[in-house]
Amino acid sequence: MESISRVLRGHPGLVRVAVGQVGALLLGAVFWFVLARLLEPGEYGWVNWLMSVAMLASTCCVLGWGKTVVSYYPREGRDDLLGGAVMIVFVASVVVGVVFGFLLEPSVGLFIVGFSLFTMVVSFELGKRRYDRYMWVWIGVKLISLPLSIALYFWQGLFGVVFGYAIPHLIFGLPSLRYLCKGNPGIKEEVCGKLKFAMRVWGVDVSTGLTTLLDKVLIGGIFGMFTLGLYQLAYQFFAVLSVLPSVLSSYLLPEKSAGSRTREVEVFGILASAALAVVVIVLSPWLIPWVFPSFARSVGMIQIMSLGVIPSTIAMVKTSELYALGRAGSVLASYLAALVTGVLGIFGLGVWFGAMGLAVSVVLLQVVLAATLLLLGKKLTSPS
Repeated sequence: MESISRVLRGHPGLVRVAVGQVGALLLGAVFWFVLARLLEPGEYGWVNWLMSVAMLASTCCVLGWGKTVVSYYPREGRDDLLGGAVMIVFVASVVVGVVFGFLLEPSVGLFIVGFSLFTMVVSFELGKRRYDRYMWVWIGVKLISLPLSIALYFWQGLFGVVFGYAIPHLIFGLPSLRYLCKGNPGIKEEVCGKLKFAMRVWGVDVSTGLTTLLDKVLIGGIFGMFTLGLYQLAYQFFAVLSVLPSVLSSYLLPEKSAGSRTREVEVFGILASAALAVVVIVLSPWLIPWVFPSFARSVGMIQIMSLGVIPSTIAMVKTSELYALGRAGSVLASYLAALVTGVLGIFGLGVWFGAMGLAVSVVLLQVVLAATLLLLGKKLTSPS
């Protein structure tokens, strides 16, 4: 306990990042758990499929500029970078949002624009190391999203859920557009100077989005929305556990970019992830049938997926280190390897072993990601 207290006292920003992401994730988890009580597995899967498509499209629209800001702004402090980044993301998200809104549903298009701008807002706060504001932005958007989505579900049905999530993200994301109004002539130079790095980060972001979202899109199309519903509830528990590696990644990147020492935080995060996995494995057999009787078949999937948080934590620690060194290419190669593993796992393990095979594919993806990041991190010694 004394060592934990020392780590937290030495890194106050970590506490704020953790509170913001843990609070947001828990509120998001409550949202999905409430939906699991309201919907049948097939309806649950359909809502998740729509939101996965929207979030994957939004990830593509950010074009790598979120992490580029977090990587460069702490040591350069140039607002020109912020203006150029948000200009590109705004134009891309509007174009893609209109297309998806027409092809699927208007709520999906609104979600794409809102989530893209929201991503830039939280990236700006991290880049400026304003961890208090970062914390409240995350908690605020989730506090509004949760009741609004449930309310619109009772009014508009399943599509109302997506609208309820899209509107708060748009509201919180709009302040990022104020950087467009400065008209600084240095914007073009900043964008061109960081373009190569941003494109590599974009490749990583898309690969990351595919590793976390493409599985839902594929499973819904191949195995049906009922199986996706069972899988989504299990994955939601994995997502709750994944808040720890997510917090580490968000905090470590700006700190490492600024040259701070973070070894204690990294060790603490890996040990904590292992402890959390054990807790979920032990509690899920009696908790799930009691709270979510329609999803009792998800128990085994939850236990298997929870093991994936350990390699996931290792991967996030190594990712932040490589980004801070400017080695986005190494991270991209690792995520591509993990993506291929995940897709092959869905088609191979999912077809042969059903739902349990799908759960194993999640863990296997995280293991491959962590292993390749470690190997490339040791092998490559110069920035890429």
